[in-house]
Amino acid sequence: MKEMRNRLGGVRPASHVWSLAAVLLAVWGTLASAQTPRFEAVSAGLPVDLRASYVHWLDYNGDGRPDLLVNGGRLFRNDSAPGECRFTEVTDEAGLSGSGGALCYDFDNDGWTDIVTTKGKVWRNSGDGKFVDVAAELGFTPHAKAMTLAAGDLDGDGFADLFIGMSEDWNDGKSPEYYPAQLWHNEGGKRFVERGAEAGIDRKSYARSVLIHDVDGDGKQDVFVGNYRLQANFLWLNRGGLRFREEAKKRGVAGNKEPERYFSKVHNRHYGPRYGHSIGSCWLDIDQDGFLDLFVANLVHKYVGPSGRDMSSYDIRGYVCDDSAIYRNDGSGVFTDWRERLGVAYKPIGGRGVFVGDELWAGAAAGDADNDGWTDVYVPQVYNLPYAKALLLLNRGGKAFSDQAAAAGIERIDTYAGAWADVDGDGWLDLATAGRPKKDAPAAFCLYRNQGLDNGQQRAWIKVAVHAGAGQATALGAIVKVKAAGMTQTQIFAAGTSTYSQQNDPVLHFGLGEIAADAEVIITVRWPEGRETTLPPARPGQVVKATRF
Repeated sequence: MKEMRNRLGGVRPASHVWSLAAVLLAVWGTLASAQTPRFEAVSAGLPVDLRASYVHWLDYNGDGRPDLLVNGGRLFRNDSAPGECRFTEVTDEAGLSGSGGALCYDFDNDGWTDIVTTKGKVWRNSGDGKFVDVAAELGFTPHAKAMTLAAGDLDGDGFADLFIGMSEDWNDGKSPEYYPAQLWHNEGGKRFVERGAEAGIDRKSYARSVLIHDVDGDGKQDVFVGNYRLQANFLWLNRGGLRFREEAKKRGVAGNKEPERYFSKVHNRHYGPRYGHSIGSCWLDIDQDGFLDLFVANLVHKYVGPSGRDMSSYDIRGYVCDDSAIYRNDGSGVFTDWRERLGVAYKPIGGRGVFVGDELWAGAAAGDADNDGWTDVYVPQVYNLPYAKALLLLNRGGKAFSDQAAAAGIERIDTYAGAWADVDGDGWLDLATAGRPKKDAPAAFCLYRNQGLDNGQQRAWIKVAVHAGAGQATALGAIVKVKAAGMTQTQIFAAGTSTYSQQNDPVLHFGLGEIAADAEVIITVRWPEGRETTLPPARPGQVVKATRF
């Protein structure tokens, strides 16, 4: 329905689709005013000058609490208690150094979470609170332009491989050079071998996010790559034998390329999107149909002069950028953009300055912020601009999203960072982010503690801690379904999400709404190869272990 927008300066008359979206938002907005989660910025013992471009939650010491890794090199142990967030820096004690993009997962299947970085470090967790860099003995030497990572068992051998997307190079200062992704095959936790060329992932791009999930349900892990610089996104379908086929356009997630969509009499030429600047992406089941949908955040330039008619001062990118998308999975791995249907409005072309009309979405972190059983999305925005405020898109029953960032108290600007974790174990998801509280204020890491709903209403929850027993095949890619009170929620146990491979709490959190304390909760896990396990009935408020044997 995007054709209803006039990208050359105006908006066409509202249609029945827009009217429906308005009605939905009005109804859900009324409810939201009394049922919005409220957040409080807390110091939690963290350095006041801590800067963060990206954040990762991990449990490095196996105590069940989410620890914090900032910028791939600074580690903070979680010493929190219910109602109180508290961290202690253990970077030196743990033996870590350096920085860069990172990914936290158990590469050698010994039961301990390791850390791999784009700078060529493989920090093996010794199990005693310390890490040792074993990259040299593993043969891990990623490309100098390595940008973003994701891990998953791409060939079914039980060990999680690494898929690494690349940045760009402006060697001549005039035009960028791009590189194909790398696929580092994990050979039994003993070696990494780069096999991207033989896997067929030979298309070059500037990748800002990589996600792994069995999109078509054939038991093999596929790879989505969100690409920047007006390039189509990739969806690499796993054909088996570590061979892939690119099907993003066929399956509806490449983005839009419609250069003939609009005609400008002023400029005497056609305009239209030539794909976009995809930055952050995440999997989530928007409508509880049991299939993971795809949220893709784009940085979208919109400015073309005060009226769209200023030929001497406009940003041509405003005419050619594709918008952010919320792709619904039809169950077969084919996607349709539901953004408009879900009431997330598009910004029109125009504005008073170069960025005023821009949509500066720079990430996507999925989590149930209000414990109602429907997955919400936190969307940070970049640039030191007063209107580049983060969004908190609350999911209103799978029918609409409503931005409640202002009411929730988490309007930050100028950051890529965003990841969810229940830091203090009180059953409400807290938020790690960064940026500035307002224009020109100092940029810094920020931890927002979730204080629950603003009307004091209590809502139930349950958590699922997915593990692979020591020596067992990786559990990455497992799909967890929680059924209770007429709802069936679906989440993925994964490594790598949003921008720059950020990571939510590895313990999966499910809000249960106003469910009885003794209600029965049924949990089913589909392991990466397709085998299913149904756990014994659970109750709200429990942390349930799902261990692969």
